[in-house]
Amino acid sequence: MSRSRVALALLFVVVAIVIQTTVFGAGRIQPLGVAPALVTLVVILLAPYVEPEYHLLLGFTAGILMDLIGSGTLGLWAMALTAVAYAATRLRDRFTRGPFVVGAVVFTLTILSQIIYIVIGTLFGQNTIAEPQILSKILLPGTWNLLLMYPMVIGLKLAFKPMERRWAA
Repeated sequence: MSRSRVALALLFVVVAIVIQTTVFGAGRIQPLGVAPALVTLVVILLAPYVEPEYHLLLGFTAGILMDLIGSGTLGLWAMALTAVAYAATRLRDRFTRGPFVVGAVVFTLTILSQIIYIVIGTLFGQNTIAEPQILSKILLPGTWNLLLMYPMVIGLKLAFKPMERRWAA
């Protein structure tokens, strides 16, 4: 694994965090009252481009940065995004099977990240499971990520394509 691939993946994570906290932050763009989980989407879609060990590290780094920027309990997003990075790493062979399969993986793993965050947050006393619109806070980020997935896949392919090594035949 080249350092440039890891650095580029980390750059995508940082840009996603900046966009998530500024453009889709509280009081800003939130269609139907719930923002897309852009950081989760980037962590999921980086699975085919980086090695599993680095992917888990990127998931944890993205989560801990989200926790540091947010006002919640430290470590909740770190645990959720590390679990999602692990699941995406285990499903990385499915990313070559077509857009519908990738969409199903993105939707499912985004919902999984929201559920993990809510359950762990409740265990740590945030009482997130008792919120009135809990179902929309679980399902809508998955739907928004499904819509944002296609431009993100194209961007990642364009960014990582020059780094792929080709053997002369």
